[in-house]
Amino acid sequence: MRKVRGVKALVEYLQFINCPMSEATLYRLVKRKEIPFNRPSPGVLLFNLDKIDRWLDGES
Repeated sequence: MRKVRGVKALVEYLQFINCPMSEATLYRLVKRKEIPFNRPSPGVLLFNLDKIDRWLDGES
């Protein structure tokens, strides 16, 4: 399972796969719960990159 911690790391991943999104957009998606993420403790966001890839493909 591939995971990254934090929105900045997710921004870097999305740029790497040629699907850039801003930090502001990602925070908005998290707030609306429109993107798969996990919050194990306050102030910590984890993103499973396999789930992010499926989300980008419209599967989740």
